[in-house]
Amino acid sequence: MIDLDSREDRIEGVKGIMARMMEQTKTLQALVPEYNWTGNPLGDLGELLAIEHYSLKKAPIGTTAFDATTSDGKTVSIKANQHSKQIGIRKYANKPKADVLLVIHVNQDVTWDEVYHGDLDIVIPECNWSEADTKYTIGITKLKKIQEAKKKQEEIEDE
Repeated sequence: MIDLDSREDRIEGVKGIMARMMEQTKTLQALVPEYNWTGNPLGDLGELLAIEHYSLKKAPIGTTAFDATTSDGKTVSIKANQHSKQIGIRKYANKPKADVLLVIHVNQDVTWDEVYHGDLDIVIPECNWSEADTKYTIGITKLKKIQEAKKKQEEIEDE
């Protein structure tokens, strides 16, 4: 049993957990080698789930401005969120931005929900700009409101 008051026990416990996580990372890399699984595993998971669910084509490794393409050639930026109340959208100098933004919320049990799926151009004016981080940020709540407004507009147009 780990004594949480013992510094040595806590360190050994963390080392044991990290060793298992590193082993699991190797397994993920063997199972789905087109993803990295080390720098941002939640991002890799989000991309995998979204690409498979929406039948997207994964962008080549090293592509920075987007993560996938649609069957009609639109570029898609995929963002996965779990605990954060906002997402960041990078701005790359001299590179085209994505056409579509797809944001999913990944639950603890790895089920997921769509937060936003639509034109990136609709979202950017609603974002805050961070010069220091060279990225736009937008709250998940605001994204959900934009998605709801978009759905309502589509329903009106379909009538």
